[in-house]
Amino acid sequence: MGGKTKQTPRTKNNAKPSSSSRTAELLGTTAPIFVGFSAQADGNLVPFAPGFSSAEQMPETFDASISPQTQIILRKLSKKDPLTKKKALQELHELITESDLDALKNILPLWPKFYHNLANDVEHAVREQTQIVQQLLVSKCKRAMAPYLKQLVPVWLASRYDSYAPAASIASNSFRETFARSGEVCLHCESEIIEYCTRNLTFHTPATLSIGKSLKPEEAEQKYQRVVIGSLKVLAFFIEQTSQTAEHEKLKEGLTTLLAHQKFWTFAKHKVPVVKAAWFDCIYHILQCANLLEVLTPQKSQLITTSFQLIDDADPLVAPHVWGCVLLLQSNYADWYSPLNIRKALLPKLSSLLRNAFNRNAQAICPNLLPFLSKITAESLQDLDLYEFYQRFFDDLKSAVVGTHEPPLSKADISIIHNAYFECLRFMLQQINNNAQRTAAMEEFGYGLLEHQLLEPIGNLLHSESNHVKYFFQHTSALVAFWDRECNTNSDKSASSLYVQLLNKFWTRIFDLVTQDLAVEDVNEQLLSHVLLLVQDLHVANPSLETQSVKFVEVDEEETTKVASQQSTPTRKAHDAAAFIQKELKQLVVKLVRICLDKASSSSNSARFIRQVRTLTKMFTDAEFYKSLTERGELHATLDKFVSILGKLNDDACESVVDILFEILSLQEPVPRFEYIGGTLLKIQQDRVQNLLLHRLLSYPLCTEPAVRQMLASPDTCEVIRRIAEEVVVDNNRDKLNLLHKCFFQTDTGDILINASTVDNILLAMCQPLEEIAENDMIEVCGSFIAQIMPVICSKANSSLAVRQKVFLKLFKFSLEQKVSDYLSEDTLWEITTCWQDALSSKDIEINDELLHSCARIVEELVTNAEHDASSLQDMAETVAKFIICSTENIEDETQRLSRIDETLVALLSSELKTNDLVLQFEQHSVYLEAVHSSISAGIPFNSAGFDEDKVIPLVRRAALNFTTICKLVCRVDSPQLTDISNEGEDELTEDYCDPNANLLKQWSECLIVEMLQCMHVASAADAWLELVDKVDAASEEVVLFLSEQLCSFLGNVSELVEIIKERLQQEALQQNNVIIYRLLGYLINTDHYESFEENATILLHEDLAELFLSKGAINAYVLTMQHLLPKLAQNSINWNSAIMRTEPSDMWSKAAVFRSLLLNNFESDENKKTDHQYIASAVQYITRIGDQQSATKELLHYNVELLNQSYESVINTVEIIKLLNELLLRFPYELTIKNWDTIRIGLGSWVLTVSKSMTNYKDPKTSFFIVAVFQLFATLISFIRSEKQKSSTELLKNVIDEWESLFAREVNVVLFKSYYKLTHEIDVAPDFRGCYAALLERILPALELMDYSFIYGFCKVPHSTLSLDHLCNFLLKQLHSSQHSVRLNSVHALRQLTPQFVADDIELNDKQSDNIEAASSTISKWHFLNRFEDYLNRYDALIRKYLPEFSFKVTELEDLEPIDRHNAYSYLLIWDCIINCCAKSPVALRSVYTSWLNENHYEENFLHFLFRAMPVDILKNHSAKVHSNGVFKELTWSQLQDPQLSVERYACHLYTEVLRKLPAVVRKWWNTSQSRQKNFVDNLTSNYVSALICSEELKAIVNRKEKHENMQYVSSRVMRKTNTARMQMSSKTMTMARKISSGTIL
Repeated sequence: MGGKTKQTPRTKNNAKPSSSSRTAELLGTTAPIFVGFSAQADGNLVPFAPGFSSAEQMPETFDASISPQTQIILRKLSKKDPLTKKKALQELHELITESDLDALKNILPLWPKFYHNLANDVEHAVREQTQIVQQLLVSKCKRAMAPYLKQLVPVWLASRYDSYAPAASIASNSFRETFARSGEVCLHCESEIIEYCTRNLTFHTPATLSIGKSLKPEEAEQKYQRVVIGSLKVLAFFIEQTSQTAEHEKLKEGLTTLLAHQKFWTFAKHKVPVVKAAWFDCIYHILQCANLLEVLTPQKSQLITTSFQLIDDADPLVAPHVWGCVLLLQSNYADWYSPLNIRKALLPKLSSLLRNAFNRNAQAICPNLLPFLSKITAESLQDLDLYEFYQRFFDDLKSAVVGTHEPPLSKADISIIHNAYFECLRFMLQQINNNAQRTAAMEEFGYGLLEHQLLEPIGNLLHSESNHVKYFFQHTSALVAFWDRECNTNSDKSASSLYVQLLNKFWTRIFDLVTQDLAVEDVNEQLLSHVLLLVQDLHVANPSLETQSVKFVEVDEEETTKVASQQSTPTRKAHDAAAFIQKELKQLVVKLVRICLDKASSSSNSARFIRQVRTLTKMFTDAEFYKSLTERGELHATLDKFVSILGKLNDDACESVVDILFEILSLQEPVPRFEYIGGTLLKIQQDRVQNLLLHRLLSYPLCTEPAVRQMLASPDTCEVIRRIAEEVVVDNNRDKLNLLHKCFFQTDTGDILINASTVDNILLAMCQPLEEIAENDMIEVCGSFIAQIMPVICSKANSSLAVRQKVFLKLFKFSLEQKVSDYLSEDTLWEITTCWQDALSSKDIEINDELLHSCARIVEELVTNAEHDASSLQDMAETVAKFIICSTENIEDETQRLSRIDETLVALLSSELKTNDLVLQFEQHSVYLEAVHSSISAGIPFNSAGFDEDKVIPLVRRAALNFTTICKLVCRVDSPQLTDISNEGEDELTEDYCDPNANLLKQWSECLIVEMLQCMHVASAADAWLELVDKVDAASEEVVLFLSEQLCSFLGNVSELVEIIKERLQQEALQQNNVIIYRLLGYLINTDHYESFEENATILLHEDLAELFLSKGAINAYVLTMQHLLPKLAQNSINWNSAIMRTEPSDMWSKAAVFRSLLLNNFESDENKKTDHQYIASAVQYITRIGDQQSATKELLHYNVELLNQSYESVINTVEIIKLLNELLLRFPYELTIKNWDTIRIGLGSWVLTVSKSMTNYKDPKTSFFIVAVFQLFATLISFIRSEKQKSSTELLKNVIDEWESLFAREVNVVLFKSYYKLTHEIDVAPDFRGCYAALLERILPALELMDYSFIYGFCKVPHSTLSLDHLCNFLLKQLHSSQHSVRLNSVHALRQLTPQFVADDIELNDKQSDNIEAASSTISKWHFLNRFEDYLNRYDALIRKYLPEFSFKVTELEDLEPIDRHNAYSYLLIWDCIINCCAKSPVALRSVYTSWLNENHYEENFLHFLFRAMPVDILKNHSAKVHSNGVFKELTWSQLQDPQLSVERYACHLYTEVLRKLPAVVRKWWNTSQSRQKNFVDNLTSNYVSALICSEELKAIVNRKEKHENMQYVSSRVMRKTNTARMQMSSKTMTMARKISSGTIL
């Protein structure tokens, strides 16, 4: 209904539609029946290969025994899409892998059809996968495949030659693995193979092989070519495998049919070389089989003609097969030449082939040349003369040998062409020589070959740059050696008469050629080298240096290897040396040497001739040879001849001459030999010659001669050796270094070749680089040299004791100060270190007291003068420890050994950097810092806390070295090797294993324990110092941390020594001599006892120490320990249950400290229990009781007294009470009662008087602690009052605050400021107290920031005040140059606080003097606030003025700017910060006065110029474009200004923004008067980085102000491009500010 009419089935390429009935006909129902390939011939099916069918005959229905899955896969194999077939084959492979044999047997009848179709598929991937399936199927089915072999084998064999290598490889491997005897398989399938090949080669075409396939023409052609090639190869393979079979009837029939078919012969001239090569390969195998020659007889002429026509084929695939056929045709048929026209057909092709160097196919053709030539006879040449052919042949071949070719021939081609050339030449001359009936013409032809084919090319090649030279000379030498051997081995001289004549002519011509060419005055270097090459080849000439071109018999492998080795290395052997070498060649060499010596004597470039002479003299070393080199015929004359030319030679040539001299000397008797060496050679004043002579004398065997030993001991020789040692240090010459090594060659008796003084000179010279700091390669060289010779020089007194000790000290120092670097390898450093250690261990070097103290001085010097990091200290400690062990390990008596160790320890570890006094001073210094900075109580009296900061790191570094050294001596090392050995008991220690714990000290002397305790004290003090000091560089911090880590590591060891140290520390703590010991006790958590408790270790340690101290009544010791452990204790670790709460401390300070610790431990977190309030109540109650006691006893809390004369304990009591008050006021102010407030107010009012009276004694520790406590209490109180004023408060607190402000505030503020003035004004602090002074200031300065400066101003303004306003300003402005950053910032803060007061005075004066100012506007005002800045502004301006000329606003100047001194720059910028603030705080009229003053004095010019000079270079470089962020120009907060690390660059950018924001008129005036370059620079930078920032801030400020002033309006109108007008109107007054921003600038 409405559907389309059904049409015939759709088909592709007009093929028939599939038909199941047709498939059934083709497949049949029983065992395999031949169906065959289909080839369309007159519409009929033409079968041609049994058991196979074409693609269109693939089955569509299958036997029921085949699984459905397999049927689907097989159907896919019949598809035309290559990808489908490939996937199907992969699925089939998986199926075969998983199936058993029974299941596979069902597939086997169908597989041959599919295999034939798929093995010839056009897609190479399909063919490869087909072979993989075939390989698997055969390997699994094995014998089950037998019924189908005849169907499979022909295609299987053909697949072995597939053009796609992987497919061919798989087919070959599977066939080889399946059939051990392939010949039997071939015979079994003989008919099928022959029929398969014959049909493919005679019947099929590309079209017939592509029926039913939609192939492109080129694909069809490629498939056809594969089939043809495979068939030819299969046929050749079949013949090869069955050649030994007697019966060849089927093969003969097939070959007869094949050869008779004309199509077969077309493959010989196929356009594709592979097809052509396969055809000739097939013919070659037929020709090799004698039983098959008869089948060729009918086509013999055609075969000969075809083969010889292609004799010049250049294809490397075809040529070997063509030439193989040619040679077999010559061998098999005596009349091979009959079908040929030699003159016209053969000779032109052969001549062209030879002249063109075998058309770049020499590898394939040349091996066949000699067999080919041997078959050329007079009969075969027809009407051509035999010798005419030979002549033409050799002339053409010579062109290939010595002619030029473009592009040049490869080395392999040159070599094989020369082989062929000389083989043929030797063959031809041998034929003539062996011809008993040779005529004169024949001999003349032989002489002609010698002249034209050998000598003439030699003459040309001597002057040529050709690559053929060495090959031609080698083969020439072998040919001449062959003639020579024949002449000398044949007893019948007539049998080699031709060779005799040839040799005579050869040597005569060679002499003429060589001597004639060298007789010219200017000899070409190339000619000289070629002559030498020819002579060398003749010298090593070996007649057996030959290879067979064609091997007709098998040669066994050993012989083949021997021949190959002879070919690759043509060396002369005694038994086969040519006789002419000692005759003619020797005469030639003598002649050449004489010529070269004469030319060397007269030439300006003698070295070039000496090189040749040396090469020539290596050939002959007998006395007669050297005698014949001069006219006198004496060796002495020859020696003199060579010595005479030494002065003209360079270094290399000198070495050659010296080698020759010693060769000649070896031929003389000993007496004249050594006389000549000592009397002539050693007198030559040439450094290089002396070096070479010395090298010879020190070499074996001359060095064993007594006469040589005497020469080496002579002063002149010693001086030469000293010179060489000094030169080695400079030039690092390896030859000279080797010569020095030879000096230390030991004889059998242990003696060396040189005397002790010479050894000393060498050692002193070679040690020199070890003392230099500069890094160079000589450190490595000299260090390794000395390390290697050290055992030699220390034995048998081969050097002086003083020098040995000196060298030892240098090596010891080197090991201490050097580390692995680019110029010093780890191996060399190890060599140097172990060499002096071995010398100590073996007693070659004995350490006496003088040497020990020298070593100690070295250690001290290195620690004092060099900067050491943790790694270098570790290495130094290792070295010192090894020194101690090695220097004492050979003392047999244990008591003496331990005593000597103690002496050595004391000597090496004693230091001026770490004396007892210095350690004590440093400890007290650290205690002072802790007491000032943190909550630690300095409960143990001490009088001085000063310590020079520059001595801290040297002290710590020395302590770290000493402590680490002792640890190396007493602490076990966990060796991985030892661990492995303990785990694997069966393993044994090797001899070279050294137990690192073998030499550990098992007994520890008192001096060792005392040193360790002292170092631990330093470590504890250094940790405290590091925590509390701000400016510590990274290197110093690393050293302190290293010492601390070493201490923790030591305490973590499990040993008796750790227990001893622990007990000593506890005993020292009980003695209460030093506060630092209680900090040191905290390190005990690293001991093995506490380590396992992890985070609870501190709690356990606290409890243990509490029990120890309190049980012995040492309450103060416990309190100090508790304070140090407090930061690490968990909350509520100290409570009412604590042991201290059950005691009653006798000292007031310890009780106050306990209450303060109780508060700190329980109220640090945000959560507390209700019961914790009782801690607060107890502390308040205690304070109340103390206040009551003070009321009764007026002097209890040191009201208004001078502290210097007060006892230390009483002052500390007051300090701790003040600290407790401060803690309560800070944390619990609302818990305080009126009595407590009275204590604070009255106390503070009285304590400030005490501070004022005691300030001059600030160096006294107890005074410092009191001052800090009072200032801190003042700061806490003021902070509380200010915060309380901001909120509603209780009546009590209001009354307290009112009373404070009315009665106490003014006096307390003034007295404290005067005290600060006293502390900092005109104070010259000693270097050793600067650290304490800085810490003191850091703690009191926060209180000054909270001070009310209106009181200060009022006090100073009073007439006759002890501190006038002038004094005040000068004091603050001077402090802007303080070395302490916080002091400078405090001055800035104070000036900012005082500015409103001064500005108010200036406003009043300005109003009074306005008329006078207007009348005298040209004069500079002297009455205003900024005048007070003038003197200091000029001072600080002078500090930075030197930086201004460097920068004239040119980008090119930025690379060479000098770094700005940060301290001076800050002084200048800070005073300008105050000036800008002053201007900003003043009204418009007064601001005009201030800016006028600045402008009239031109102060702003240097200031603004310096701001740009100090800006970041990257900003300046990119001033014309905003490449970087403008964040650097943003305003700095006060906290940012207080940062000591704030950079000058950042501060300068901040001030530039500030001055633009607050004093734009000043900047604009400066900008207007600038030069154009400066103006553009400033304009661009400001526009790109600052303008947008200021505008955005101003807009935000306007918005914020609008909220406060509702009548204020902001109008922004676009008047012109990039111009904004801002107008602000406020109440009735209107102020218009028009600011034009050109190009975005604020100027």
